[in-house]
This record gives sequence, structure tokens and C-alpha cells, in this order.
Amino acid sequence: MFEKRWADHDYCEEKGESLNMVQRRNIEALTEILEENKGKRIVIATHGTALSTILHFYHPEFGCKDFLRIIDWMPYIMELDFQGNKLWAEQEHCYIEKEFPGKKRADKKQ
Repeated sequence: MFEKRWADHDYCEEKGESLNMVQRRNIEALTEILEENKGKRIVIATHGTALSTILHFYHPEFGCKDFLRIIDWMPYIMELDFQGNKLWAEQEHCYIEKEFPGKKRADKKQ
């Protein structure tokens, strides 16, 4: 399912959201937050799909393989530095790889 969504960003299940829809909603919210908090440090918490669509917006090469790399990391802490609405720098700070009993990892085919 993940590969299908990342191969076609307009794909969605009935009554669901496509990655394009999620991305549009998240970029609109991020833009509003950045405009309302110019010159301030802010913290935003979100889930992996939302973060992945934001990262894909700024780095179109960010794809399914990258999403699967971070899907089982909780928390996953990144620092994104913006100048206005432009992503200026980013850095991974911390992640904890969680094991989910009874479930195989999303990025490892077993």
C-alpha cells in the first residue's frame, strides 16, 4: 500500500486522503504557523505521513524508501530552519526505533 501511494500521490482509498491532499493541508498550516511566528523558535509535533509530505514538498526526491526508513521511529526529532517560507537547513537530532510486537518493520521485508 505504501508503495502505491508514493508512486501515485493522487491515489487514495474511498473516503480517504491522497498524499497530495495531506501535503497541501500540511503546507498551508505550516506556512500559516511560520508567518504568525516570524523570528520565534517553534516546535511542531506530527505523525510520519504528515512529516514525510512536508519533507517531500521541500525535497521532491524524498519518497517511499525515505518514508519507510522513518516510519517505525518514535519519536523522530528533526530541526528545520526556515528563512521566511523557505527551508534553509535541516538536521536529524534523535530517533528511537520502536519494535512493535507481532508486527514486522515497515521498511524490512521478511
